Amino acid sequence: MKKLFRKVAIAALSAAVVGSSFMPAQAAMPSVVNPAAKIEPKSDLIEVRHRGYRRGYYHGHRGYRHHRPGYRYHDGYWFPLAAFGAGALIGGAIAAQPRYVEPAPAYRASGLNPRHYDWCHARYRSYDAYSNTFQPYHGPRQTCYSPYY
Repeated sequence: MKKLFRKVAIAALSAAVVGSSFMPAQAAMPSVVNPAAKIEPKSDLIEVRHRGYRRGYYHGHRGYRHHRPGYRYHDGYWFPLAAFGAGALIGGAIAAQPRYVEPAPAYRASGLNPRHYDWCHARYRSYDAYSNTFQPYHGPRQTCYSPYY
């Protein structure tokens, strides 16, 4: 039953996608031009093409008339030198913060006497120094206990 429902759902979804791809997309209602409306030739509106240079007050008047101490004027752009210096210092301090570095893994000696390895290796042919075990004839691996252990 699930397989039949899945196949029907896939077929319906495919049909919807294919069917919608053939229809034109319309974002808004088409505007209808009214031929009865006439524009009067005489109007109070004046078409302006260019207004000239507006002195660069893009964010409103700054409240002062002349150059102020601490500011420089370069081709219409005002900027405080102290603000750029402070931004550079603060940005450099943020970028150069100390990062946490994981310490290197501490490799320690196994703590066993080297003569222990020699004794176990001489006594058992299947001795494995890495795990300090040997394989007896019957049963699982056993830990080697020497007089030097």
